[in-house]
Amino acid sequence: MTIVGIIGAGTMGAEIAHVATVAGMDVLVADADLDRAGQGVERARAIGARRVERGRLDPAAADAAARRLRAVAGIDDLADVDVVIEAVPEDLVLKTAIHRRIDEVVRPDALVATNTSGLSVTALGDATRMPSRLVGLHFFNPASTMQLVEVIAGAATDEATITRATALADALGKTPVRVRECPGFVVNRVLVRAMAEAYRAAAGAPVDRRAADATVVEGGPAPMGPFALGDLVGLDVLESIRADLEAAYGDRFDDSGTLAPLVAAGDLGRKSGRGLVPDGDPAPTGTEPVVAAVYYAAAMDEARRLADEGVASPADIDLAMCLGAGWSDGPLASS
Repeated sequence: MTIVGIIGAGTMGAEIAHVATVAGMDVLVADADLDRAGQGVERARAIGARRVERGRLDPAAADAAARRLRAVAGIDDLADVDVVIEAVPEDLVLKTAIHRRIDEVVRPDALVATNTSGLSVTALGDATRMPSRLVGLHFFNPASTMQLVEVIAGAATDEATITRATALADALGKTPVRVRECPGFVVNRVLVRAMAEAYRAAAGAPVDRRAADATVVEGGPAPMGPFALGDLVGLDVLESIRADLEAAYGDRFDDSGTLAPLVAAGDLGRKSGRGLVPDGDPAPTGTEPVVAAVYYAAAMDEARRLADEGVASPADIDLAMCLGAGWSDGPLASS
């Protein structure tokens, strides 16, 4: 029986814990203290209960999964686990401190993973004595339903670790895609590039954002347009990712100042009730097809860059976009 330690009892930690228990693994959830860890266990059990209500999980399987969950007081209680998955917020300083402690506590043969959507696995590994065993596992939210896991090797991650991480993702019922480390990895690079270009195009001419989203959906493989998607993700989260990618790659991730003023005003999308998409029926201006064309052209260009850089194979880039972003075809499928 594989024993998995999850560090971080928030939304992603609970989602990953649920996935692991449904896959038949015993899971220990750790956080800053036992009370917080216990809250994470309850979150994971609630995920199972919701899936039962929706007919997506057998009640007996949910009960068995719930019994495999246990809260522990902290990292010191994970000394004997087979796998550690760190799932704390995207803060490099916080994650670095945690991985130093993991390095001191867990068995030398344990697989150690960080759930990150874009932070450097290499930087985290450099803070430990055993960087060869650290790997990035980017689970997509909600992990209980999303199939994709991006598997990211740092500079010192050895091939055996990648093999074990890929096998773990398979055992969790996920589809692993191997990705060479770079800011944003695959899905975020393609999506945020396309969104930034669409926002820039919309800033330069009158456009109805709701109508532009509809044009994107009608004219290509994306299930949601860039404005509705931004509101769903959360404009504060999106702006943080976009700014990091602009710092890494330059002006092609510039959004003409679309997001920052909204974030400053507290208009964060669905979670605040106001964001990119206005209320009311669409009133197309005629420029919506231009925004849609720019969106898909930018996605294809970024996907080609990823392939040319050797970040992932063209087939894996398309697979990642289908599983991680819900596209019906990948951006390179027809190129």
